[in-house]
Amino acid sequence: MAQELGGPWFSAVTDSRRYSVAAVAAHARLRHRRAGPGDADTAGDYPRLCGRRYCRVRAVASPGQINLTERARAVRNLSLDQLQLFVSACELGSFSAVARQTGRAQSAVSAQIQNLELDLGLALFDRSGKFPRPTDVALALLPMARLSIGQLRRLQQAADSYQGGEESQLRILFEEQVMPDRLNDMLAAFAEQFPNTLIHASSVDGEWAIDRISRGEADFAFVTARGGYPAEVDSNNLGQQQILTLAAPDHPLAQMPLASLAEAANYRQILIASSASESALDPPYTQVAAQCWFTDSLLQGLELAAKGVGWVNAPFELARPYLKSGRLVELKLTSALSAWSLGVDLLWSNRTAQGVAARWFAREAHRLYGNYYSPPQ
Repeated sequence: MAQELGGPWFSAVTDSRRYSVAAVAAHARLRHRRAGPGDADTAGDYPRLCGRRYCRVRAVASPGQINLTERARAVRNLSLDQLQLFVSACELGSFSAVARQTGRAQSAVSAQIQNLELDLGLALFDRSGKFPRPTDVALALLPMARLSIGQLRRLQQAADSYQGGEESQLRILFEEQVMPDRLNDMLAAFAEQFPNTLIHASSVDGEWAIDRISRGEADFAFVTARGGYPAEVDSNNLGQQQILTLAAPDHPLAQMPLASLAEAANYRQILIASSASESALDPPYTQVAAQCWFTDSLLQGLELAAKGVGWVNAPFELARPYLKSGRLVELKLTSALSAWSLGVDLLWSNRTAQGVAARWFAREAHRLYGNYYSPPQ
């Protein structure tokens, strides 16, 4: 079946046999030099030797009368190599310089650029002088070519990574109270190590996170330690984080050198739980005061405490920015309330094989969290 090529110089029709694009382009330039304004209807068949086969080329239009519809139907098969040679030719100013840079013959470089011109249907270089000069169209396409090269390289790198066992994505769940700064540090390191793996991180309820892991709908979950997990879930204890009792600097409890649990009970407590029945199941967040406000957001609880609404128990890692800024201070209590700690477990499904990125993530989580993290003494 015949193939149709469109370009600024010519439209050519060949038979089904193989042909040399470089030969067709050279012939078209010859026709263009000889053509005049009235040559649009001139047609002639010119057998030309293309390797061991002949191709028949028929000129059907002059430069100003190209059929754009026919050009749009031209076969376009752009390659990364063509784009790289085009960009290099624009930057270096000669095909010979590109040939030296790439270690190729000049004729090979010239042929590839001619192929690109045919594929695009555009004249990219003015060859009338000693050195080829990029046309205005070429200069307009140059930034897009550079962008395309970068995208194609990233595509190749991503494909190589996935072929090497790197996952395309990791789904990470965490309870708000066990999402310290070091998890963000670990994710930053992960981005450097695995730039082609997407991360989907979500703050969720602990029980929901466990259910998602058991169903294989998430890769990792950071949760407060439980006594046990479903058979489909494996866990690794990352240690304990200390729970602090906090209040605004001008809160009455903050003015006391030491406060008893009975004294703390006289002031409003902000509990990180949706209800009193839920808080009874979680010792660090057990109701102590007669009056309590409930919130399921630890960050909201910290903000309320910073505004003087009440006192709150919170993990050191999340409270650290408030302590550093002076918006909250640690209360000195005489009871065991100030000695509570919160266990942190890393969960994953044992029914799903882990790839390169997941194995790195599990190792790094254990290394960064350590066995215990608490405020410096």
